[in-house]
Amino acid sequence: MPYTKGCSLSFSCWELKPPVKSGVMRQQRFCDDKIRRLKSISLMLSRKSFSGYLSIDARWTHRRNSPSCTVTALDAVTKRVLACVNINHIGGNRQHAQYSGASNNMESAGTRIILKQLKKYNILKDVKEIIKDRDNKSVSVFKEFGVSHLERFDPGHVSKNISKDFTKFSASHKTVEVFNDKTQKIEKIERPFWGLNASLSMWLWSCFAEENIDKRTKMWENCVYHYVGNHSFCEPHNYKCFEWQKGVNSIQLQFMLYDWVHKWTPIVSKVSSIGSTCMNEAFNSKIACYLDKSRAWKNINIRVNVAILEWNDPEHFLGDIQKALHLPPLSEDCVKSFEENCYSKMILKQKTVTKGSKKQNKYKKSIQSVPGGDYQVFKSEWESEDEDIDDFD
Repeated sequence: MPYTKGCSLSFSCWELKPPVKSGVMRQQRFCDDKIRRLKSISLMLSRKSFSGYLSIDARWTHRRNSPSCTVTALDAVTKRVLACVNINHIGGNRQHAQYSGASNNMESAGTRIILKQLKKYNILKDVKEIIKDRDNKSVSVFKEFGVSHLERFDPGHVSKNISKDFTKFSASHKTVEVFNDKTQKIEKIERPFWGLNASLSMWLWSCFAEENIDKRTKMWENCVYHYVGNHSFCEPHNYKCFEWQKGVNSIQLQFMLYDWVHKWTPIVSKVSSIGSTCMNEAFNSKIACYLDKSRAWKNINIRVNVAILEWNDPEHFLGDIQKALHLPPLSEDCVKSFEENCYSKMILKQKTVTKGSKKQNKYKKSIQSVPGGDYQVFKSEWESEDEDIDDFD
């Protein structure tokens, strides 16, 4: 059965049923080995072009007590996948189960495996930064491999943490008693730090853009003087600045804000200015698209391998898979039926969208712009909204 050898992959990508399902299942183990070789070649090419900036992030299959976790390592500059590890909890007859610890420690276990792989391929010595979320559980792992000094934080997560902490700080100081030098009396000030959160967030992102760590920390701590009108430490600027009037009138409030800012200085100094974990999260969502149980593959690792192939080389991955599996190109009838099927499903989805939603209005305009319902004209507009065509049911 030469045609069914490996066709489970091809027909799963195109959402078409294979001609003989039994033949597909018999040949699937041979296809898995070939997909695994393609993935190894793709990762080897990624390691050759490694820039030195490594970003690591994890994806759990469930919010609490997750049975499995996927830890990915990407090049923060080239955005290519360098390594990917699946951690499965022992129990429930799960495939390739190898972990028996707590689910919240799966990311640390996967990080240890990834660092071992990088050390095995002799590129761990080339790492300049390891960008991660603020996860304290990985500190011992970095010490084990001697890369603790290379740890950097994702700017997006740090910005959210600082904003959340300042909201708590402002809420805990709704009323502050300060001594007025002019009247020589103690006065009560209501909500002295109200409204500073947005300005601090903008100031923080300008600090993240600075690569010099010493200059960045000075910029961050200088925000207190900047808000009260003292620009002696600022760079020359002509625009009108925000002025914190309550802080101008009270030196005590200035010290309170400076103490809070100084508390976050060590964290701000370790934020990466080169990359982030955003691309890891995008790749994790790509993996989630391939973990649909309606796919023909039985092995979760092969699904992840195909996701890696598509991420590293989205233009040629289908052709490479067809060549590796010795599959003939799809006929014109299959391609035409695939396009008609996707178009009919798209029209059906429009009818189920609730009225008044922005997405429905956008789709209506796209459909009206197609003269005579020509799919080829509509396709380019539709793909800009939903890139994963294969995920429509």
